[in-house]
Amino acid sequence: MGFQHGKGMTGWPGVARLLLILLMLLPATIGSAALVSSEYRLKAALIYKLTRFVEWPDAKNQTEEDFGICILGRDDFGGALDALEKRTVNEHPIRIHRFVQSEAVDARCQILFISESKRPFLRKILRFVSQYPVLTISDMEGFARRGGMIEFTQGEKRIGFRINLGQAVSAGLKIAAPLLDLAAIIETEQP
Repeated sequence: MGFQHGKGMTGWPGVARLLLILLMLLPATIGSAALVSSEYRLKAALIYKLTRFVEWPDAKNQTEEDFGICILGRDDFGGALDALEKRTVNEHPIRIHRFVQSEAVDARCQILFISESKRPFLRKILRFVSQYPVLTISDMEGFARRGGMIEFTQGEKRIGFRINLGQAVSAGLKIAAPLLDLAAIIETEQP
């Protein structure tokens, strides 16, 4: 694996400058990670609880041995989602998959959490994953209006939901009434 020099960085002095910049930023990153981790631990637990209120097409559950929970983009969950691999959904063991590129997402995913880092590509990603019966979830603002299925919202003391029921139905998913009662139902805005 080779190192490609960026413009203005020649050899090891450029690498040293880059490392110095990263080290200067490290304390700020560590401090904010502690705040994010409790939020994302809660979101990981909510993702698991959502599996009790969503029904996937039978054909999907019969062809896949594992129940895939996937993350696309930056992973703010850390090990919180990995802990779910000790659990099952409808007798299928949970497996966590992480993807950088949307083209890598496939039939292994029953749930796909799309990170804020993928906002610029959201419409393309949602079109791509629409070929699978996958529940799309995100915490990016406007996700449900843009065609995502479940958007986590942050209130004063709790996390809420916006659900795009039309998108879920078109993917062959059934969302139970108790979850719908807790959520704001959103329709996809036209581009």
